[in-house]
Amino acid sequence: MAIPRLIARQLGRPSGWFGRYVMGRFLNRKTAAHNEVVRQELAVAPGDRVLEVGFGGAALLERLSAEVSHGHVVGVEISDEMLALARKRLREPIAAGRVVLRRGSIEALPCGDREFDKACTVNSTYFWPDLALGLSELRRVLRPGGRLVVGFVSPDDIVRDGLHRHGFARHSTEEVTLALRAASFSVKQLRSGSDSRGTFYVLAAERAG
Repeated sequence: MAIPRLIARQLGRPSGWFGRYVMGRFLNRKTAAHNEVVRQELAVAPGDRVLEVGFGGAALLERLSAEVSHGHVVGVEISDEMLALARKRLREPIAAGRVVLRRGSIEALPCGDREFDKACTVNSTYFWPDLALGLSELRRVLRPGGRLVVGFVSPDDIVRDGLHRHGFARHSTEEVTLALRAASFSVKQLRSGSDSRGTFYVLAAERAG
């Protein structure tokens, strides 16, 4: 069944009252299983410095914040509505210094070189203007040996839902694997699963020195 244009636009950049009060809950519910596999593959340790790019409804960000007792998690998001939602949802870990929120995009992450031990992004690659550039930025902000986990939906399911007609990029596991290697990552693990959206994938990699 084709996804309506309104929902497709909101998936890329939630905005307005619909974005704040509907899309956050929608994203958290629809991507719960996907987020859980990403969390498992990220394998956060208590002292890790962690980055999530495009955190949406902030459900995964909240889970990660509970795992860093003396580290911290930085969330980067382009949507003002999702940033506002996260500030409210994560008030306590923000006050405790375990969560830091920054507005920004994958093309120019508001982060320092080698700032993080681990990084993840789930269901955001469809909206990147350039896959290679995005992975290069993620490599820049990871320390050598740092772990990156990327989650995305099968390109066949993007087509099935008509999302490619709304500008969603379609990436196969082979394409993302090759792009990771070209960006000087060593691919360690590929996992798959399924939810109401169809088949999803999770690729784990490490930054080469």
